[in-house]
Amino acid sequence: MVEVVSARRSHTRDRLVDAAVAVFAEKGVLGASVEEICEAAGFTRGAFYSNFDSKDALCLALLERQAAGNMAGAHSAIAALPSASQPGALGLDDLIHRAIGVFLAAQPGDRASVLAGIELRLYAVRSESLRPGYLAFVDRISAEFLSLLERTLSDFGFRLTVPGAQALAVLQGVLEQGAVNALLRGEPDDNPDLATLLSGVLKSLIDRV
Repeated sequence: MVEVVSARRSHTRDRLVDAAVAVFAEKGVLGASVEEICEAAGFTRGAFYSNFDSKDALCLALLERQAAGNMAGAHSAIAALPSASQPGALGLDDLIHRAIGVFLAAQPGDRASVLAGIELRLYAVRSESLRPGYLAFVDRISAEFLSLLERTLSDFGFRLTVPGAQALAVLQGVLEQGAVNALLRGEPDDNPDLATLLSGVLKSLIDRV
């Protein structure tokens, strides 16, 4: 019985998070009411508050779920790499291409998720209540991904030539600006020009050990 209730609650939370992504993308976090999120999910306010203490708690749950999916994508991309034990398994250009694939796999790709992510960041800037939790989340996920990136580069005999946090900030900045430009211009989410640009940036930041 406990397992059934837990599964039902998990399903409810997922539907509320799905609805929040759509509503945040359309109206922003500040413009989205709990009632609108509940209506989009097909639930009552009671269902919302039995799962989340506040809209801030929903925001953090959304970030955590998105990050879990994105990191799973990054790990899958790494698992698809050839064995690092093979001599010359990957040349520099091929490694960079694969590394950018790992980086992109750890990012939200669909339009609604990208917009919701932008809105969440703006909300964290404005909201003193969300900001500490948001920053703690960003710091933890950035450290986790950076460790993954540095370990992958090291396995194939390469290293970053600048502090990891700086390299990640540069890559993230290029990616986010590219994502915004794609939204503005109506370009596809998987724009190959963005991957090429990111590859060039990463190539300038790594060297052989």
